[in-house]
Amino acid sequence: MIAVSIPSSVVLEGAILGLNYGLLAVGLVLIYRTSRVINFAQGQLGVVAAVFMVKLYYDFGINYWAALVAALGVAAGAGALSELVLRRLFNRPRVMVMVATIGLSQVLYLLTLLPFIRPKQLFRAFPVPVDWSFHIGTLIFPPGEVVTLIAAPIVALGLAAFIRFSPWGLAMRASAENSESARLSGVWVRRTSTVAWTLAGALSAITAMLASPTQTSTLTEVLSPGLLVLALLAALIGAMVSLPVAFVAGIGVGIVQDLLQWNINNPTSGSATVELILFVLLLLALLVRAASLQKGSRTAERSSWTTGTLAFRQATVGLRKRVGTSGVLLTVAAAALLPLVLSVGRTFLMSQICIYGVIALSLTVLTGWAGQVSLGQFGLVAVGADITAHLGGSVPLVLLLLLAGAATAVVSVLVGLTALRIRGLYLAVSTLGFALFMQTSVLATSCWTMPVLHKKICSGLPDPESTLISRPSLFGLGLTSERAFAWFSLAVLIVSILMVRLWRDRGIGRRLISVRDNEIAAGAAGIPVVRTKLMAFALSGFMAGYAGVCFAFASERFSTDTFDPTVSLLVVSMVVIGGLDSVPGAVLGALYLVGLPAIFGSTPSIQILTSGIGLMAFILYLPGGMAQVMHQVGDLATAGVARLQTRRRGGTPTSTPEAGAGADPAAGPSSEAGAVAEVIS
Repeated sequence: MIAVSIPSSVVLEGAILGLNYGLLAVGLVLIYRTSRVINFAQGQLGVVAAVFMVKLYYDFGINYWAALVAALGVAAGAGALSELVLRRLFNRPRVMVMVATIGLSQVLYLLTLLPFIRPKQLFRAFPVPVDWSFHIGTLIFPPGEVVTLIAAPIVALGLAAFIRFSPWGLAMRASAENSESARLSGVWVRRTSTVAWTLAGALSAITAMLASPTQTSTLTEVLSPGLLVLALLAALIGAMVSLPVAFVAGIGVGIVQDLLQWNINNPTSGSATVELILFVLLLLALLVRAASLQKGSRTAERSSWTTGTLAFRQATVGLRKRVGTSGVLLTVAAAALLPLVLSVGRTFLMSQICIYGVIALSLTVLTGWAGQVSLGQFGLVAVGADITAHLGGSVPLVLLLLLAGAATAVVSVLVGLTALRIRGLYLAVSTLGFALFMQTSVLATSCWTMPVLHKKICSGLPDPESTLISRPSLFGLGLTSERAFAWFSLAVLIVSILMVRLWRDRGIGRRLISVRDNEIAAGAAGIPVVRTKLMAFALSGFMAGYAGVCFAFASERFSTDTFDPTVSLLVVSMVVIGGLDSVPGAVLGALYLVGLPAIFGSTPSIQILTSGIGLMAFILYLPGGMAQVMHQVGDLATAGVARLQTRRRGGTPTSTPEAGAGADPAAGPSSEAGAVAEVIS
């Protein structure tokens, strides 16, 4: 028997919280219906407006209602401008557009730091138009929650009336059902998309303003993954298409969350249990609504993965291969000599770059080759680090790497089981939820008791606040010094690159790419689609697991905050910047995002290059990533060597590298039919 109490005050408080989830979910659905992309900048659009409203109200003494109108105008304009910037990406793979919205959220965060938006004094109460409050029992509802209780339903009803009765609402509904038919009927599809982003920006601003009175005006951080996951849960219950269902589901999610927190008041495991239940609800929503999520025109992502891999192919001539091999050998030699000349701090950062390179490689296999979008890769790294915290002092290092890799591969496959029914951006939601669950539930709970067997299991970090471990030895050689561990990390990275290249050259990569491009054609060619998907998760999880071991030993001291889900977004950015499915591009992406600040320091120029501005610049203007630049440099170097040889011989070169001949070898075939044909051959 389980005692459950449902106080009316807790239900009402949860409903007020759920109204914010519902409004945020409505904005997510509105953008997805017209643009087929999950907007991770949805919350940050409103944060900019909320911060600007505080400045207008306190710094300039503007009336509340005038400041409100101005702030809503800023949010609506930011939404429209965001759509115009991202419009050129709408024929690219959805993962690139999604990552672009992550970069957009960082850009919007930088806007809140500008002096003409940021208020002079941060720690002030957010303004509210009324001074009403009431209480139910001992629970007091302040004016901010009263405003939410009144304003949120009015906003939802007003939006519903606009969608139902206005010409723009009719155009948005037509465009959501079938954009091509709507275009033939005279609907301005792109303009309709801009209107949807404008409305979503205003909704985000209203949500931020309703949530802000319970906080100070320091609400300038990027939308937390926890809040985003709960809003996405409500949106998924609405199948990413139904605005009323998403809004009502948001209210339900808020009520369930508050009731769970009220009834599970265990100070040691209560929060972990709540997160576990919410994560299970997220998976159930995905699995139950899978048929609706993939029905009709919503299955079309309007882009091919091959359009995101524009790196140049290395020509097959011997000279180009020799130049490429020489460049690789020189790079490895230089990297091996670096610990001899670097300081202790820079040597530690070199280890970090190598480890992040391995993590990025694991995501290249899963997302770049298999097409399974994951936003929780660092949650898998946390599994390897957690195993290290328990077994690092008793198991030899080589065996520990294999054990952590195998255990993480099993966890990755379990997470990937949802990919058998859902795929694409929906899978990204479940993996983000897994990363959040790992941080707030598994790692944060040192020990827990099984409900039925009453057996105590210690699976979390020994000390969630600060876990300390010591570096081991490898075949009798100590790794305690930063120099020795940097060489070890470099060796792990080199072995990982060789392993991934072997998978690519021996046909595993071709099978993954074939299933990614066309599951039906790949299955008709005899490729086991289900087994191939699960194999991608297993290989990726194996690499992330032993990378977690290296990460734990490199850090030596870590906590639950070390494995924040936002780091997973950083790893996705590495893969996109480096080249979506390029093996060397993953390492280059890690070097760019982690190495540049380490080498040149956190100067304003470096911060711009490695922030959302730099990320969006890569996605917009260099879709092939740094791998494309690397291949172009290699072609230029080969052309230079060919000219030198020609001058020495007094003749003309017999062959030159073919720049721009096609996609990177990792990208596989350039069409769906070519993918299957290449596998058959």
